[in-house]
Amino acid sequence: MMKEFSFLLVLFSMVILPFIAQGQITVSPHSLPQVGDTLRQMVDNLPVGATIGNGGPDQVWDYSTLQGMYVLETIFHPRNHGRYNVKFPDANAVLFLSGGIESYFQLGESEMKEVGVSGGDPLNLDLNLIGNYMPPIEGKRAEITYGDSFRENSSLVFPISVGQLPDTLFADFPFTPDSIRLRVQISREEIVDAWGLLLIREAMFEVIRLKRIENSVSRIDVKTGFFPWVDISDLMGIDELGEQRSVSYFYYDEFSKEPILTLSLDEEENISRADYIFNEVTSADVFAGFPDESGLYVSPNPSYGFIALSFINLNPGRYKVRILNILGVTKWEANYRIDGNKREMVNISHLEAGTYLYSLVDAHNNIISTRRLVILRP
Repeated sequence: MMKEFSFLLVLFSMVILPFIAQGQITVSPHSLPQVGDTLRQMVDNLPVGATIGNGGPDQVWDYSTLQGMYVLETIFHPRNHGRYNVKFPDANAVLFLSGGIESYFQLGESEMKEVGVSGGDPLNLDLNLIGNYMPPIEGKRAEITYGDSFRENSSLVFPISVGQLPDTLFADFPFTPDSIRLRVQISREEIVDAWGLLLIREAMFEVIRLKRIENSVSRIDVKTGFFPWVDISDLMGIDELGEQRSVSYFYYDEFSKEPILTLSLDEEENISRADYIFNEVTSADVFAGFPDESGLYVSPNPSYGFIALSFINLNPGRYKVRILNILGVTKWEANYRIDGNKREMVNISHLEAGTYLYSLVDAHNNIISTRRLVILRP
């Protein structure tokens, strides 16, 4: 089937496309996510052979060989579902991310802005930090056209209580600060650099492409009394977080709330991950379940060695995942800290083909669940 489809794509591109009068689409405001929406994308963490392709008008991009390994769900819950919703009065929606992180948004009819974040511990000090974007940062943009460009600067500011830090931390300082903050400076450049026809699996979409370059720098500031904030990042060794840079491409059609395709690039600007829209056409050969019961689920199953561990509705705590052969001998294990839902990608391609068991174990070494896993070889 795929060989026949590939032949048809070539025929379509060479013979039929030149006679179709195409024009760039406009991303409708109706495509912006709203409270209660669920967005689904297939995730391909091994987009072998995929390249960015050309920019400019009237392009054709063929990503028909992408193969998603699992489904990523993005659910915009009402703000009051979040544990720290009172900290974000300007938000009306919250996303629950891995590691217990909550991301708060202001979703409107004509704009989508990220307001702030709770959870996470970038300093590895066992802190639960809550921060606001100053100003709120733009999410998906509507009514963009080819050639548009945007520049945006924001700071994600996390106030830290002095009492949360070790007493010895400021022992050598000339003063004792009464206010501390972690400040993540974000600089973002976006350009609508192309439009054309996008081929995903066995589906075709008219799209417009937006390129995003984002740079972030993390700093620590302190102040005391009426004196201004002082940057002490170098003294605190904040360089461990360092500067970060990311490059992504987003392909949007007119009305879909998900990007039709999102390409994430690595440091060498090769495609490291491809997320594409999940629907009855793009996922026709993939079984995807969304379990309601709490526990650990593995997909795909059977697998050739790259699997997604999906932790669903678990109580906060430390857990262990074990993979055992049919004799009960542990062949692989790893520890995770879970708070609610989390998804981790794992490479177990070193295991021989066969039937295995995978178990979820809590911090007291109690086995919560055990299920079967089948490893295949090409």
